[in-house]
Amino acid sequence: MQTIIFAGMKHPRTPYMLSIMLAVVAFLISCSDSVDHGGKTPLVSAGDEYLYKEDIEQLLALNYTIEDSAAFVDKYIKQWLEDALLYDRAKRNISSSKEITRLIENYKKSLLLNIYQERLVDQQLDKEITPEEIASFYDANKTMFKVEEPMLKGLLLKVSQKAPKLDAVRKWCKSAEPDELEKYTLTNAQIYEYFRETWMPLSALASKLSFTEKELKEKISTQGMTEFKDTASIYIININDYLPVGSIKPLDLAEGEIKELLVNSRKAEFLQKTKQNLYNEAIQNGDIKFWSMDADSTENKQTPQNECK
Repeated sequence: MQTIIFAGMKHPRTPYMLSIMLAVVAFLISCSDSVDHGGKTPLVSAGDEYLYKEDIEQLLALNYTIEDSAAFVDKYIKQWLEDALLYDRAKRNISSSKEITRLIENYKKSLLLNIYQERLVDQQLDKEITPEEIASFYDANKTMFKVEEPMLKGLLLKVSQKAPKLDAVRKWCKSAEPDELEKYTLTNAQIYEYFRETWMPLSALASKLSFTEKELKEKISTQGMTEFKDTASIYIININDYLPVGSIKPLDLAEGEIKELLVNSRKAEFLQKTKQNLYNEAIQNGDIKFWSMDADSTENKQTPQNECK
């Protein structure tokens, strides 16, 4: 078998030139190769493994520009050869084919089980969780849901120090009605975030301002409005609600986590019930047979114990 590695290949100027190069190499290999390749054109081989021209062309068509194609071919073929040679060496040095077969069968079994169970869940399990179920679970398990990083509700505004109506802006930031502020930010805000109704991690707020969490925590108050400046801008942060680390999450913050827990619990119950029903059905139909584990009993080795009719 011939082995060919593309090394130091210059970038072709057109896909046509690259195709010619691949075709020439494939022709040279095919002249001395009697293996049936199923209509594909071999490009390089290592042991019993073949890489085909069509496979390379498909990859080039999907992922690479003309400029990068030759470098990609060179690198891809070298990597393919290294893997093929290592695989060939592994086959010759690992003689326990029974062990490999067992592992493959176990993986296949696990894969089929997972796919089938996911399809059953998708098709038959009701995943709708009611607000009443969520609230009931929360009331019974509040201590499960603790804040892992500081969380905030409020608003953030960054404007130029030369922006108009700054006194009015400060009043609007404190107001429960954001309409006037919303209109103002359309043309004047450098950054505007309204999160009075949704929780935001302190780290996320800091990243919006290019601060570290520690830096922002030192600048702002955990309740009420804070204002600070840099050389060109004014920052206004109004905090309406704050949750420190370790505090109990309110229901609206824990809701998504609770829903996931309830769905997973329902899923586990559904799959366990499905398995139990399948077992009971097999017992009734006589599809299960039991043999004794007594190794000294010849009779028990040959005759099923508790065979179901």
